[in-house]
Amino acid sequence: MRERIVRELRHAAEQSALDRRRWLELPDRLSEIAISTINTFCLSLLREFPLEADVDPAFDLADETEVPRLIASSLDRTMRILVNVARGDGDVALVLAQLGISRTREGLATLLDRRLVAWAALDRFLVRGPRDLTSAGICAGATEALQRALATVPGGLARFIADGPTGHPRYALFVRDARRLGDLRDAPDRTIRAVLERVSGHFLTNEGKARKGSTVYPYNATHYPSRDAMRRHRDAVMQTASVVEAAMFAFNRDLNVVLARGVRRMFGIALDQYRRALDERSVLDFSDVLEKAVELLRKMDEFSQSRFRLESRYHHVLVDEFQDTSRAQWELVSLLVQAWREGLGVATSPSIFIVGDRKQSIYRFRDAEVGVLEHAATFLRGLCVG
Repeated sequence: MRERIVRELRHAAEQSALDRRRWLELPDRLSEIAISTINTFCLSLLREFPLEADVDPAFDLADETEVPRLIASSLDRTMRILVNVARGDGDVALVLAQLGISRTREGLATLLDRRLVAWAALDRFLVRGPRDLTSAGICAGATEALQRALATVPGGLARFIADGPTGHPRYALFVRDARRLGDLRDAPDRTIRAVLERVSGHFLTNEGKARKGSTVYPYNATHYPSRDAMRRHRDAVMQTASVVEAAMFAFNRDLNVVLARGVRRMFGIALDQYRRALDERSVLDFSDVLEKAVELLRKMDEFSQSRFRLESRYHHVLVDEFQDTSRAQWELVSLLVQAWREGLGVATSPSIFIVGDRKQSIYRFRDAEVGVLEHAATFLRGLCVG
């Protein structure tokens, strides 16, 4: 990266007298210019200030082949722990029941890979939902809501059932489940959720929306007692479907809160096991390096001498490809230049230059957000005003 920049500067010097004069002043100062990726910059900070960052001075950086192995071994331990935790934690048990062991493991691996944003995302979701929800209470409420919906079908439930596609075996399952809604009080949550899905599926599409067409999949005219019965049944389905949709929307919304709560606890256990795996080998991965570098800059006021050394070194900052910057990376940059706005830094004429193009954003999978551009612009306007 340094070679490319020096090559471009040398080329520019050949094009104009002004750039040539600037180039002649540069060779003796090239060593003062820190050119690196943000990850490498963070790594250099931790190497220079290990005690302030609370890291082992002899730490190593885990390589790309080592990280997957560490994640796999930590998830092996995590899943064994979670099976035991589920016996006394309904939220964790619900996640395992909904996703199964394999999908739960895959989900936790994704959360570990994106842990710098995962906690905040889960917290934002959970803060919007009630805190006293339980799987049992949600299932009971949804069961009662579906019973009320079936009680409103035109012509009554008995007529509705008799007019249905009785010639199809799948319909017999719907009838059985519709009639047993009132007897599910003591049934396991898993059984109740299965009944709710089958009953509501008669009124809703696979996407959970109210049926609005002229057919009720997978039935056709030959499955109904008569064409008049088919028409009455289908009309009743269409008229009742919106009520069923509202009941199931509330059910799934509340269930997702409980699931997210369970996922958050499971993620905490997985993260603890992964950190143990890293600590056992005295290594950090790139997410750790960024997180610890940001935390280091947050508390630099506690280490005045170290802060002075840092501020005296960086008077000008340029960030290229800013559209691929994550919020954590931007926080690092903003903390680095924060003293300028406070008037506490030693730089007399500091500058910060950001280059980015919304249309070129390609690293969303690495937590990059194009919206960080707007946030940075607001920060820089305040810096200029200050």
